[in-house]
Amino acid sequence: MANPIQDWLDKFKKPVEETKKTTTTTAKTTPKATSGAGTAGYSTIQAAEKAKDFVQQKQLLRQKQEEALKKKTHQQLINAAYKVAEDLKLKGGPWPLLRAAGWGHLTDNRGALYSGPFIDDLEKVAPEVKAALKKELGL
Repeated sequence: MANPIQDWLDKFKKPVEETKKTTTTTAKTTPKATSGAGTAGYSTIQAAEKAKDFVQQKQLLRQKQEEALKKKTHQQLINAAYKVAEDLKLKGGPWPLLRAAGWGHLTDNRGALYSGPFIDDLEKVAPEVKAALKKELGL
């Protein structure tokens, strides 16, 4: 004999179970939207992982650029400064750039390998000049 109450409960049980399956599947595959800049569409954990990956990639790129810069001679840096000064039409030519970068002494030993700071660390050099130097040097 059929139980009318059980039959009535069974009518609602199936749609609820299907809803649970859909909700569970959706929760696993769809990134959670969170508030905050730069994290739209990602959970806090996903945003943190992306930020960590970005920082690691930036550090790796910097390390590669520093290694390449240390293979450059003083003369190559002087030539790059001349070219950048010409391209950007810097007032006073390359010498203000060489002094601002702390490279005034590079003319003393033009064949030596560079051992100074990375271009991004040159405090007295404008960002657009740094970018032009890195481009000219192939960094």
